[in-house]
Amino acid sequence: MKVLVVDDNVAIQEILKDILIENGHIVKIAGSISDAVSKILEFRPDAILLDALVNGEDGIQILIRAREIDKDVELSTILVKGVNDETPHDNPFIKATVNKPFKSSDISVALGTLVAKKEEERLSAESNKKKKFGSIFNKSIKKPKEEHIATDDAAIVAEYIASDSPLFGRHYIFFEREPDKIYEFLRIFAPQDYSILIISSDNMKSVKQRIGFDTVDIATLSANGRNKTMDISALGTLMVYIKQYIHEHENPIIVFDNFTNIIDSNGLNHSLVFIHQMVSSKDSEKTVSFLVSVDNSILTLKDRNILLGDMSEYTN
Repeated sequence: MKVLVVDDNVAIQEILKDILIENGHIVKIAGSISDAVSKILEFRPDAILLDALVNGEDGIQILIRAREIDKDVELSTILVKGVNDETPHDNPFIKATVNKPFKSSDISVALGTLVAKKEEERLSAESNKKKKFGSIFNKSIKKPKEEHIATDDAAIVAEYIASDSPLFGRHYIFFEREPDKIYEFLRIFAPQDYSILIISSDNMKSVKQRIGFDTVDIATLSANGRNKTMDISALGTLMVYIKQYIHEHENPIIVFDNFTNIIDSNGLNHSLVFIHQMVSSKDSEKTVSFLVSVDNSILTLKDRNILLGDMSEYTN
């Protein structure tokens, strides 16, 4: 994610820059109001980390000036403020706040909140658009009498997926100790219609027995990366592999059947950054779905919120 840091304190600039780069973000720095406005218009950041006071002036003025120049510019902002400073709840640009003094985890949580709010706003806008179109459509076309046909839940879900619904193209998190629900959910997708890649620490035979069909691709992870397996600690290599798979296959579905193992091998922070970068990547124009199963007991509430900023929880 592209992040612009706006602060007139060089020491704070460097601290925030180090935190963001360590978490895999692309960072630019601005130390004045005029510089910040220029950087927003040129850099087009996905998120702005904005100090409440920049060189004695209200930092919010940066957002106002940028919008005056370009009404379409993205201004999703995390406000960095003193603990006693007032939070501008009525400002639509402010998606999250961080109080000083802050920890690196506070920045990660705020970014997760920002991403979640942007997605919520996008879905709300799409829903309103559909409702508006539907009301116009319903006025012009008389609905036929509905027929009630008894069917089971699996058939309903299968029909929903086959109808180019939003289900494919969304990302789901499964909070579970063992990957049961995720495989049950995955069987809904007909293998002849989707390219399924399963990232697993289990061997290929076990994975294929669990899912029930052979037409899936499996990347097996291990501690040493030997015998045609991938090194579970080499997240950069794994990311390149997944992106290449998405590029080369139609209707790709990427499955992490036990993300807990990746966390155990790489640490929680690195693993959360990795999955956020994968799920939020815009490198490919293709529609893709990510399914992730993880043991909820190893996560704090903040960790859950970060994951839920990128994915929807599957609870059925």
